[in-house]
Amino acid sequence: MPQTPLPSPRSLAPDPDLVEYVVVTVPFLSGLTPVANAVAELVDAGHVRLVDAVALLRPDREAAVTAIDPRNQAALGALMATITDRGVRLTPHDVELAAATLAPGAVVLLLLVEDRWAAALATAATDAGGRLTAGERIARDRVLGQIDRATANGNGVRPNLLARGPLTASAAAGPGHPIDPAAQVRQLAQLVERGLLTLDQYEAQRRRVLNG
Repeated sequence: MPQTPLPSPRSLAPDPDLVEYVVVTVPFLSGLTPVANAVAELVDAGHVRLVDAVALLRPDREAAVTAIDPRNQAALGALMATITDRGVRLTPHDVELAAATLAPGAVVLLLLVEDRWAAALATAATDAGGRLTAGERIARDRVLGQIDRATANGNGVRPNLLARGPLTASAAAGPGHPIDPAAQVRQLAQLVERGLLTLDQYEAQRRRVLNG
């Protein structure tokens, strides 16, 4: 009796405890190729699985953000080819949030990945009756603040690494999160169009909204 073939690991739905987004920003379009190649190497090595991705470009301060066609970028096209339909996708709102971070002339690569390097940890936690409950990338300035103090051998209090409690961080990703940065940035853009904000004021306020 023939056996039913097992599904390919690439076609399996991602572990919901291991999915995260990563935003990579480079100042010029030429920087997209080495970044896409680096992500492809991580995928090939099995460290991550690429669930979804989009590359965005803002040509100048007045221009709208546009998605980069993978067919026009060989490295990006090769990276996109590693994506298979696993039932999880970036939404237009997700893309809009990433677009709001773009400075003029810059390129953003928004990645939705499954952290396969943590699969064994997730399995161990599940087998023990638990689960991976939270995680968040620590802000660069907080890490540098601790490194600077360690280098200087200072006796001052180290800056905290966690900006909020893990339960708060997990809840922030849920549908009940009341703050919508993308909507706030849209409102700022409307103020510019009405002549109530200068571009410099818009940029300052946009950074304040996105940095929390």
